[in-house]
Amino acid sequence: MKKILMFLAGVALAALLVAGTLAAVALRALTPQAGEWRTTISLWRWQHEASVPTLLRWGTHPLLLPRLHGHRLATSAGTWLLQAQGESTLDARCAPCRVQLDALGPQPVVVEQARLTLHVRGADRYDGMLQLGAGAAPVSLPWRAELKAEGLKLHVELAPTPLQPLLALFGDALPEMKRARVEGRFSLVADATLSEQGLMFQRLVPRLADVSVDGLGTEALADADPGASCRPQPAGGRVEGWIQNAVIAAEDQRFFEHPGYEIDAWVAVWKRNQTEPQALQGASTITQQLAKLVYTGDERDAMRKLREWLYAVEMERTLGKGRILQLYLAMLPWGDGICGAEAAARHHLGKPANQLKPREAAWLASLLINPDLQLRRWALEEEPARERAAWVLKGIKRLPRERREAELDALVSWRPPIGRRLPR
Repeated sequence: MKKILMFLAGVALAALLVAGTLAAVALRALTPQAGEWRTTISLWRWQHEASVPTLLRWGTHPLLLPRLHGHRLATSAGTWLLQAQGESTLDARCAPCRVQLDALGPQPVVVEQARLTLHVRGADRYDGMLQLGAGAAPVSLPWRAELKAEGLKLHVELAPTPLQPLLALFGDALPEMKRARVEGRFSLVADATLSEQGLMFQRLVPRLADVSVDGLGTEALADADPGASCRPQPAGGRVEGWIQNAVIAAEDQRFFEHPGYEIDAWVAVWKRNQTEPQALQGASTITQQLAKLVYTGDERDAMRKLREWLYAVEMERTLGKGRILQLYLAMLPWGDGICGAEAAARHHLGKPANQLKPREAAWLASLLINPDLQLRRWALEEEPARERAAWVLKGIKRLPRERREAELDALVSWRPPIGRRLPR
């Protein structure tokens, strides 16, 4: 009996030594190398920094992948139910699912359901399908990926897809879709890296075709009184003169050329917002900014941008460029509690808007980036404020070259009579 106990004790000790050795080898294998994508794994109070590429290779190995079947994986996007299909395919479902991208702003985009299919195609190579939506015809994005030390290199393509079901994915976050009729198609080609920094896009090529929006009621603005949302406006009707050209130069230089939005500008801002903490700043046309003033407010998130876009597309059809510009000029906040170009010209410069010189109009338009801040900068005679006014002046169209140069020369020493008023 004693010999049997000794034998069993020896076996147990050997098993412990083997288990300890295997654990040490596994921990060593999991330890990330310099520059490698890493995460922290936790077990009760024990934590260890681990290599994500190693975890992915282990998880998709033919011996381990089937064992993931039925397990749930909690992530920042939501909880995924894993289902193995053979030794090389994994299906994961998340409902609801949240997409958090810095470039989309601080609020996550919530999708009712997401389904991700992954196929192992060889050493560190994968492909599959991402399906968004809970209906019978979800939006499908085929993808392929290659695993690198620094992250997962992704290529995604979305074939031309009708806009109506695509926008319907966002549910109550896009309330306009309950009454809007949206025509057109959207397609996408993108290259991105999934890493410690999240999902970062290196190439993003979206395309819109045959877009139209109806049902939002923007035609009511054709006869609306824009002064109703501002303080009492001075008499004068239409805003005429250089101020129109100056505002276009400052806010939307391609105003008369685009259909209410500029998708290439969106892409440029998206890429910049991936690394800068001012999410969703820029890329709004005058039409989109008018939509913000009238309908959406200025909450900074992706859904507000989509809502602005819907209204902008419809307003281009129902109002036309001339009416859009007049509404915009009449409603803009211009600092000191002033609203509208006419009131701003009288308050800040002491004259009606149609009497402004090009440099005066350029100065007034230069304030729009942040009126109260720009006014303080002018009061302190800060050079960047004067440089912005000069930039606007250079961008004014239909200004003869000789006069432009004379106005630029005069702007060097010109100082606005800030705060003057003209009787109404």
